Amino acid sequence: MIKNQKGNVFVYILIAVGLLGSLMFLISKSASQNDAPSELSEGESKIVAGEIIAYAAAASSAIAQMQQTGATVGMIDFIVPSDTNFNDAPTIHKLFHPDGGGFNYKPIPLKASADDKTGLAAGYYIGRFNNIEWTPTTAQDVVFTAYEIKQTVCAEINKKITGASTIPTVTGESLQNLFVSDDLHTGTNDDFTETNCATCKEIPALCVTDGSGKYAFYSLLEAE
Repeated sequence: MIKNQKGNVFVYILIAVGLLGSLMFLISKSASQNDAPSELSEGESKIVAGEIIAYAAAASSAIAQMQQTGATVGMIDFIVPSDTNFNDAPTIHKLFHPDGGGFNYKPIPLKASADDKTGLAAGYYIGRFNNIEWTPTTAQDVVFTAYEIKQTVCAEINKKITGASTIPTVTGESLQNLFVSDDLHTGTNDDFTETNCATCKEIPALCVTDGSGKYAFYSLLEAE
């Protein structure tokens, strides 16, 4: 059972800090590669994997800061700046709003994207819409998702987090139904359980596949 998500914030931050030391070297190395546009060099995959992990860590930190100023998880609004109601009051509990969490909304790195141009677009998604079975209660948890990313980036993410580049396969539900609010797509959210992914049990952050060419990185930002 996951009892303390705050420890995960520091893990992600340490990973991100460690990546900074090698960032310039990797950029230099990747710049010399002549890969096809749809492919990434090993160096490029490492860079964008690090960016995604760091962004998840920053999201967790922003939520923690909102909680320190009195916001409960149930109060936090994950509405994005492009929504027509983004500036409607009250704005103090909106994660991405300057009056609220002030978290910088940005698109997923283009080099990481594997958008198939159908249905839900590749991108970053944060929300509270289902329960992850191995959290303390059956209440909805807060989940960060990098949806539809390249396989090579997915493997690099897992290598940085777990030490192995193996990508578990999720079964029984689509990635969007498990990791993205159904306010944003035509599916229906379902809880994420051990039945969907036995390998994922007790792991708060991991990149997974549906076995049909889609890959997504999930990170449990707040366990309820």
